[in-house]
Amino acid sequence: MQGTASKPERAPKPPKPGGSDVPLFPIFTRLGGRRVLVAGGGAMATVRVRQLLAAGANVTVISPRFCEELRSLARSQRRRIELVRRELRRTDVTREFVIVVGATNDPVTQLVLADEAEKAGLLYNVVDAPDRCNYFTPAVVERGGLQIAICSSGQSPVLSGRMRQLLDQALPKETGEWVALLGELRERLKRAFPRDLKRRKELINEFIERVTQS
Repeated sequence: MQGTASKPERAPKPPKPGGSDVPLFPIFTRLGGRRVLVAGGGAMATVRVRQLLAAGANVTVISPRFCEELRSLARSQRRRIELVRRELRRTDVTREFVIVVGATNDPVTQLVLADEAEKAGLLYNVVDAPDRCNYFTPAVVERGGLQIAICSSGQSPVLSGRMRQLLDQALPKETGEWVALLGELRERLKRAFPRDLKRRKELINEFIERVTQS
């Protein structure tokens, strides 16, 4: 008896673009020399500006008022921070910025920023409003060139921060040195075994086993 062909399985229905049910895609990006817009002049805006500067970005900050810490930071980083003392305008959110951040206490300003950023196709984050973000700033553990990011999809930054503390305590302080050594070893092995990927992986794994077991 001739069998009947089975029906192909239906692909799951894709989630609505931009919806909260869309899985996040983890990514690390280079911001060196690129422009970022921050709306807000208080403590949280200052935190975000410091993070962005550490990643090499040039930051424009718009707010009617700026806290002293942010003003001091701008004085020490004149070439990389521009302070604009006024309310945010819709026309401020343009494609000359790769990321825009809303860090104000004004819900109207936050909404304007998110709406305009969405229209412009930009990456945007509104502090304490996960439904108005298309990316989230994770809690990060750093050891030299190694970065471990923890994200709760904006639902519990406090939990992310606690997990960061636990990982920071558990991760050996010399991990950053291992990363640097592995980078050098990888390049040397490429030259020594240009066609033998398997052997290169074996030697790298041997090194990792040795340092992590010591």
